[in-house]
Amino acid sequence: MNFLEQLTAEWFEYVGYFVRTNVKARKRVAGGWDMELDVLAYQPATQTLLHVEPSGDAESWAERRDRFMNKKYILSKNEYEEIIGAPIAAIERLAIVGHAKSTKADLNWGKGVEVITIATFLSRITTYLRDIDYMSNAVPEGYPILRTIQMVLQYED
Repeated sequence: MNFLEQLTAEWFEYVGYFVRTNVKARKRVAGGWDMELDVLAYQPATQTLLHVEPSGDAESWAERRDRFMNKKYILSKNEYEEIIGAPIAAIERLAIVGHAKSTKADLNWGKGVEVITIATFLSRITTYLRDIDYMSNAVPEGYPILRTIQMVLQYED
């Protein structure tokens, strides 16, 4: 699991989801798997499944969109339910991609996929953690990346 996948898993678990990472899917008859899902985050209260694919790749936006839409976000509701072993009322898909702070690329990939840049994702996290005092309410030690971000934010001028 790379840094961005770890951060994504920590974040969604920290905000209340049950999280699985690097989940194999579509077992081949001759062995192996057709795909690996980076992060699945499940919210039991709403029966919402969030399928997140974070990627720091250097592909063009068109190549990235094609790969994600034709190889990543292709499972049916039944396949997701079989993987997590629970009923799903809603499926949300999130792609966290691109190193630039902003982009002119079309982030509307369709089929209910929300696309955000890595910078936007980090901004969401830092906005949430910025006002949580490290000394009185530290992020638990089980989330080392989030805890580090929280600590860094405490020392900003």
